[in-house]
Order: sequence, then structure tokens, then C-alpha cells
Amino acid sequence: RVGGAADRLVEVQSRDELLAALGLARDAQVPWFVLGNGSDLVVADPGIRSLVIRNRARSVTINGQQLHADAGTPMALLVRRCTAAGLAGLEFGTSIPGTLGGAVWANAGAHDREMRDVVATVEAWDPANGTVTSLDAAACRFDYRESRFKHILEAIVAATLALDRDAPEAIAGRVAENQAQRVATQPLADQNAGSVFRNPPGDHAGRLIEAAGLKGMRSGTASVSTLHANFIVTDRGGRAADVRALGDRIRAEVGARFGIDLAYEIEFVGDWASWSSAVGGA
Repeated sequence: RVGGAADRLVEVQSRDELLAALGLARDAQVPWFVLGNGSDLVVADPGIRSLVIRNRARSVTINGQQLHADAGTPMALLVRRCTAAGLAGLEFGTSIPGTLGGAVWANAGAHDREMRDVVATVEAWDPANGTVTSLDAAACRFDYRESRFKHILEAIVAATLALDRDAPEAIAGRVAENQAQRVATQPLADQNAGSVFRNPPGDHAGRLIEAAGLKGMRSGTASVSTLHANFIVTDRGGRAADVRALGDRIRAEVGARFGIDLAYEIEFVGDWASWSSAVGGA
């Protein structure tokens, strides 16, 4: 809920509409950006100089222990469908507020599980030739909060997940436990973009930030959550620049105190060309 507007915005409701919008952008040589729910994204205050395609395509089919879904499907919806169908393995998805496409793109995870644990194949649109290719999990090059899609210009169209069988009641119990933990530990009532930093090897970003005494630290309209230190919350009408400035201050403080360079998990998108800060920026 911070940041500026896109130059152009189109909302698609189906796979065919998504591919049509991408094809039009390709033919017109217009820069494009596919948006799901916007979690883990901070849009620059000047906005985005491209066509933003809001993907609301959410067709879901289940065949045995495999679930196939459009990239615009909310993770919460997939968790509900899996629970009802007795398909286990995606319970952690209740703590991922985004869409399937965004979760695959970031290899999102929670509760010691990640998307790479369940992804069988991903369908991706290649702007070089305008075709859709099916990629297996190995081709997606998943790593901690990483995938090929962060480094190659492709659009995730759909994905197939390989799951296990279990009683719906047992699955529902695990989903409820995960959701209760999320509610108890994350500032869900406040404006936030999700976990700000990746956890460094063998430690947790939130612990380091709290140990540095940074809970509650403020920069303009943004502050470090007092509930979970790896979340930045903003005031109503807040500025994206304040979020980034505060994030850079946190990185500097943690680096100076512990010698650890925290890597951002949130993505800064849009027109950051004029961005600068005293401790970093790009």
C-alpha cells in the first residue's frame, strides 16, 4: 500500500487473457510486469514505467495426487482445495499471502518447507518466441528464496504440484496450527510487505535485528515491527522510499554489529532510478 502507479494496467481473468496480454506487449515492444497479490514487493513512489498485468487467472484441477493451477491462484485457495481433497504437503502455504506464480518465482516458504518441495513442473512463457514451455523442478533452479525466474525474463503461467495423501481432518489441523503461529508472530494488522530480509546461514534475520536493538526504529513513515523484527510496517499513506531507507539502515546496523550482510527478501520494483540513501541504495 505504498508506492506509485503503473503507466498502464490490465487485469486478466484467465490463462488465455494472460497470454494475449503478454503477446500484445511483446508485439508492441512494451515493457511488462506480471503482478499477483503484490506480497514481498515494494513499488517505487514514482511508480512503474511498464505495462502491469494483474493476473487473476485461477483455474485449478486435481488429478490423483497432482494439482495443476494457474499462476494467479491465491495460495490460500490452493490450501483450501488441497485440504478438502485430502492432499497433504502444501499446509505451509497458509502462511504465504501471495499467488502460486509469486510463490514459485520466489521459492517462497514457511514452517521449514518451500515451494521446491512440492513443485513438479512449471509452465513459463518465453518472450523471445512467445511460446509456453513446461519446465521440471530441476530446470527451475530453485534455491533458498531463489529460482531461475528471478534472473530470466519469463512469465509463470501455471504450475503442477506433487502432493501426498492424508485425511482432510489431519491436514486441516496442521493448517490451523500454521495459521495460529503466523497470527501470533507476524504484524498482520499492520501494512507490511512480508519478511524484509532472507535468513543468513545458521541464523534468523529477525533475531539479529532484535539483538541489535532495532525493534521500533523509525524512518519517516516506516518502522521496524515491535512484534517481529524482520517486518517493516508503514503508516497509512506511507512512502516506499521510507521503507527502503529503513531497510538500508537495518542492514548497516546489523553489518556493523555482527559482520553479517543481510540480503533483501522483499523486491524493490518500479522506477528507483533516482534512489539514494546514506547507507546504500541503487
